[in-house]
Amino acid sequence: MSNSRSSLSPSRVPAGFHEYEADRQFATTLARGLELLRCFTPDLPVLGNKELSRRLGLPTATISRLTYTLMCMGYLAQTESYGKYRLGSAVLSLGYPLLQLFKVRRQARPLMLELAEETGSSVSIGIRDRLSIVYIEAIRASAHGMYPLDVGTTHSLAGTAIGRAYLMACLPKERDALLNQLRVKSPEEWTLHGEKLMRNLTQYARTGCCVSVGEIHPDVQAVAVPLGRIDRSEVAAINCSFQGLALDETWLREKIAPKLTALARRIM
Repeated sequence: MSNSRSSLSPSRVPAGFHEYEADRQFATTLARGLELLRCFTPDLPVLGNKELSRRLGLPTATISRLTYTLMCMGYLAQTESYGKYRLGSAVLSLGYPLLQLFKVRRQARPLMLELAEETGSSVSIGIRDRLSIVYIEAIRASAHGMYPLDVGTTHSLAGTAIGRAYLMACLPKERDALLNQLRVKSPEEWTLHGEKLMRNLTQYARTGCCVSVGEIHPDVQAVAVPLGRIDRSEVAAINCSFQGLALDETWLREKIAPKLTALARRIM
């Protein structure tokens, strides 16, 4: 009887972490709190307990305890709307020391700015955050771009040039594992971008770069190359992206990629 109730009970670990269900070392409450913080995004900066409950699949009472604790610790702050929260300043304080560990940012920044101004592009360095790419440095030649491009913003691993270049920077075994995770854990991403992703990876030996042309945003195109392992042995990639120009994959590969490759060599 107890086994029957156990089989019907909801998972205690957050979605995407089911392999840790029976792991007694895995701190479920901590994992839930961290996943709760990840619910807040630029598009959803303010959330209430009911919304968080729906997103995380947890009882409202559990969410209430988590939000109260996180608010007491400064990771959440209450808004003027009753029962609504936004991220607190402690989240920013938590991330800053990590960024400071990436010394490559200081070395790369003037070189990235030089290329951005020469080409009228945005130049960014990214590392992996689960099945996304997060920027640790970003230089924009113009302030008029519509789409988010800043340190800390996350982007598709499968659908972006920088995500594909990241995969090419990985060892073959690491790359295969990530591709399998994309298929299993992000089936929608794989359906949208898997075919072009695999074509990019196949072409890399000949072209030495990866591209994404109008795949995420219809007026954005980008080319990217691997950086290899940077500070803390993190795998990284660098891209050069353009918004509002006529889409031209050949131009990206033949004119922009060599400049980006030269920049990557100077950084590393």
